[in-house]
Amino acid sequence: MLFGIFLHYNIFMKKKGRYNPCVARKVKEKKYKERAEELFPENEFEEFWKKHYRDIENTIYDALLDSLAGDKVYTVAQGAFGKTQKQEIHKGNIEKFCENLPKKLNGVMLREQLPELPHVIYSILLNCDNMPLVEFAINSNEKAAGKIVMNHLRETKRLRTLADGIKERLTELVVFEQLSHNPRYTNATARLKKTMAARKLLFESIQTSTPDDYTKLFPLARKMERHFILHLGPTNSGKTYQAMEELMAAENGIYLAPLRLLAYEQYEKMNRAGCPCSMITGEEQILMPGSFHQSSTIEMLNLSDEWEMAVIDEAQMVADRQRGGSWTAAILGIRAKVIHVCASPDAERILTRMITSCGDTMEVMYHERKTPLEMDSDSIGFRFPEDVQKGDALIVFSRKDVHSVAAELQQAGKKCSIIYGSLPYDVRHREAGKFADGVTDVVVATDAIGMGMNLPIRRVVFLQTIKYDGINERPLTSSEVKQIAGRAGRFGIYDTGYVASYYDYEMIERLLNHKMISISKAMINIPEEFLEKNGKVSTILEMWNQIPAAEYYDKGDIEEKIKVARALESVEDDRELIRKFIRIPANPDNKVTFDIYLDFYRALAQGRPVPLHETMEQHNSAFVNPGYKQALSILETSSAVYDFLYSFTRMFGDLEDLTKILEIKRQISEKIFIILDMQKLAMKSCMYCGKKLKWSYQYTMCQECYRKRHIQKRGW
Repeated sequence: MLFGIFLHYNIFMKKKGRYNPCVARKVKEKKYKERAEELFPENEFEEFWKKHYRDIENTIYDALLDSLAGDKVYTVAQGAFGKTQKQEIHKGNIEKFCENLPKKLNGVMLREQLPELPHVIYSILLNCDNMPLVEFAINSNEKAAGKIVMNHLRETKRLRTLADGIKERLTELVVFEQLSHNPRYTNATARLKKTMAARKLLFESIQTSTPDDYTKLFPLARKMERHFILHLGPTNSGKTYQAMEELMAAENGIYLAPLRLLAYEQYEKMNRAGCPCSMITGEEQILMPGSFHQSSTIEMLNLSDEWEMAVIDEAQMVADRQRGGSWTAAILGIRAKVIHVCASPDAERILTRMITSCGDTMEVMYHERKTPLEMDSDSIGFRFPEDVQKGDALIVFSRKDVHSVAAELQQAGKKCSIIYGSLPYDVRHREAGKFADGVTDVVVATDAIGMGMNLPIRRVVFLQTIKYDGINERPLTSSEVKQIAGRAGRFGIYDTGYVASYYDYEMIERLLNHKMISISKAMINIPEEFLEKNGKVSTILEMWNQIPAAEYYDKGDIEEKIKVARALESVEDDRELIRKFIRIPANPDNKVTFDIYLDFYRALAQGRPVPLHETMEQHNSAFVNPGYKQALSILETSSAVYDFLYSFTRMFGDLEDLTKILEIKRQISEKIFIILDMQKLAMKSCMYCGKKLKWSYQYTMCQECYRKRHIQKRGW
């Protein structure tokens, strides 16, 4: 009602010709904005940005520090009834603010923490050496010009780029130092001075302990004369086969794989070929009597062991932000006289740099693909499941979609194998064997199939072209398409490998034929001895991340490890125990297994017996009814729990319990075999009426149920 009175009053004043300052100001601002939009030289700004981005970033970074040191500082906090609201920092939340700002800074936060950002950018343009931009700044109202440039930065995602650049330089210590100079927060920062002084000493200790030359982090390997043989080529080019032939001929050696499944595959091959080989992964250990060879996942490499020969497979993974540091450590630190490194061609430059920096000798062998790989032009407009053929590998990117696709194929009378990450690796191996032996016609898999699995695939069909990478949903990269598609056309079985796509055929074709750029950086892990420094494990990990990496290296993504360390510290800060415990693989996103992980840590930290046998009994699902709808999900969870129990027992427990754990793991896998052999996976269905839905249907309810519920909700 008040708004209506105000509106009528304004209209009355306009009719009478009386001056209204509110209306006049809006009219003036609109004119200023239109004028600034007309004058803004977008192309000139883009050129200026390319040339002077670093200078712009430096100026804004300095302005942010000045703002923290002199202005009121606000944070977003939970208010009454869970509502978020701006709140000035105080002694109760200043520590959390110092910790969170460098981690979470984005474009929106940068704008909030630096209200003067439009003024700073306007000043940069006013004082730059680009005349069209100077004229724009002079002839435009400052507020309007600032808004126009800020809108442009948001639309072109330049604001995000600025925030990311500043985020790399901003640390908890830097934020605290600025706030401690701010007269408004002298008392609030006083009680943190001792804590921050200790952290500063720890940071300086880590910084001075980190050499510019990372090869010095591996002194035992530097004492050896090593010779590298680089095997470079696309998938299906025989590079791993040739390296393994050399390994089996050596007196002793180790094969390092990216996946348990591949470690198991090579373990079996070497033993079948009469070369006794043991297998050691994070979840299982099989010691073969009389063996001098070992097959392992890359993370299980012990850098103190010495070998005659080593094979490091899929070494382009040095660039992987989650796991790449393990490949870097293996290349820089493995103690072997001869080291075969198998990788895709785009890794040649980075691997050559790393090996040269070690002072080791090297030779390069180039491998050509054995069979041609081409797009299946006959499959444009691919229909599912009508166009699925024997020998196809259908690619999706989640367990749920693997099940839905496989169920729909089974309904259509096509037998299929399924392969995805949360299946026990012996089940994946058996499913692959069924496809290889012709028991099943097709294989439905996630991108786990791309890492070296040798299957008789005639055609790879991408049913999806977008995947969730743990952070965002994003389109596939050229490297991923080449890696997965390269599994088509098994040498000796097919003359040509084919690639097809359910969606975006042209995009997959472009990515498949795209010439890949060279990998520019290798990831580096925090050295184990750094965790022995005096400080919280999570703090040491965070500070390691803050130190700039040396040339052509980068810090891997250790956010998950930091999250795990913090969770353990919240239970009890037993630093010596945490250093050991975080070596056990843990997934904080899996509530069942992570709760067990924390319970076992709590028991050790408090000096109590761990509930091993109770947990084994609780999660022994070997007797679950295969016909039960949720049986497969229950068995997969149990398998993951037993993987943890095995790793824990091998590190902290009684080794006699390992036999029982492995026996129950085998029983769980056997039960999964029965379920998959039944070829009766459940199709996706409506959560309300149970109607069967297509695998690609993106909602949880059918159209009919949606309409009924929509009508009821609106009361029609």
